[in-house]
Amino acid sequence: MVALNKKIMLGLSSFQFMVMARRGLFYTFLSIYLLENLKLSVTATTLLASLTMITNSVSQTFVWGKISDKYQARQSLIVVGETIAAFGYILLYFFHIHLLNTNGSIAAAYSIIVGLSLLEFFWSMSNLGWSALISDLTTSQERGKLMSVISSVGGVGRILGITVSGLLYDWGGEAGGFKNGILFFFASGIMLASAALIWFSTHSSEQIYKSRQGDKFFFKQNVALPNSYSPRAFYWFLASIFVVGLGVYSILQVYIFYVRLDSPIGASSFEVAMIRNSASIATIIASLLAGLLADKIGRKKALGLGLALAVITPLLYMFAQNSLQMIVINSLSGVSMALMTVVGYLLAADLIPEERRGRLFGQYNAVTSISFGIAGTFLGGPIADYLIGTGAAQAAAYVTTFQVASAVSLIGTIIFALKVKSSILKP
Repeated sequence: MVALNKKIMLGLSSFQFMVMARRGLFYTFLSIYLLENLKLSVTATTLLASLTMITNSVSQTFVWGKISDKYQARQSLIVVGETIAAFGYILLYFFHIHLLNTNGSIAAAYSIIVGLSLLEFFWSMSNLGWSALISDLTTSQERGKLMSVISSVGGVGRILGITVSGLLYDWGGEAGGFKNGILFFFASGIMLASAALIWFSTHSSEQIYKSRQGDKFFFKQNVALPNSYSPRAFYWFLASIFVVGLGVYSILQVYIFYVRLDSPIGASSFEVAMIRNSASIATIIASLLAGLLADKIGRKKALGLGLALAVITPLLYMFAQNSLQMIVINSLSGVSMALMTVVGYLLAADLIPEERRGRLFGQYNAVTSISFGIAGTFLGGPIADYLIGTGAAQAAAYVTTFQVASAVSLIGTIIFALKVKSSILKP
């Protein structure tokens, strides 16, 4: 059997490190900037996730997935997507500052939301290409170990990005990190470095994929026969992930607003970064074990554990009285996310046949993206804004969103338990 090239493994891991570092760096305080400095409502701030993820989902499903399957151009999709997005961030910053100086904070805020949504169309090329490339280059047995390592390395990158973001957010004044552009320029530089890294480390990936296609062992381990593909199982799986995602992501921004309140948490910018990092640290550790756990107890049980934690964690937020307690509780969300990311990808790869990887991975990524995008806008944000508008205390309004998030995640977990059968999954 052709061994997976160590240079490619290092390149994929390093790329994930940079992607997660960039996300942690740029997005950790962006919603706070929109809410506290540019004066958007809670629901309006969630439009950032909603519009960007809808754009991501539509483009992967209807554009990049088809191109990926037709031309097998995984590496090119990654490089082009990262490069376009990198230059787009720089242009967006100057446009944002222009509107801030001429049209006021609201117009400037929406320039960020609309601009990042347009850029997401191109960046989604990278997301799709990366998912398909990993599946191309690994067997089912190799995939679990590689995804565990990659997710763990990504967690380290996220910690670094969040920590740097906490230091740079108020650099040069309140929200100076966004106003002076340093967070925009830093994120852009990371994307250019990511594009260069993936280009030089995986340039031989297509040759390796072709050689593995001729390897009988690899064929047996990696390619699902046409009659083994079950659309019913795949789409019930997607439905369960979507519903749980609605619950999890509906409070992703809300809980940060909650801990920023003077009571009960009253977290500083640095403490917000540490609360975020607690999940990332847990993700690093759990990701290293997720693949092994899935192999030992089965992928359905391992993913079910992650979904169960998604139900429990929002309820525990209500009992935190200080930043330290919130750090401990939020680490559970990191364990949940590691299991959902690593084992969810493995389960999807088991269900998706080789000849449809681009399109079906596009749908898998689209489902996670859409749930991430619309959850805050149509669930968490409106609930909080409505309750605050009726006179409820902000803390009480946010606590209600935690309860709703838990209930929604429970519904998705039940769908997964009842509709995705263990017998159709690889052991």
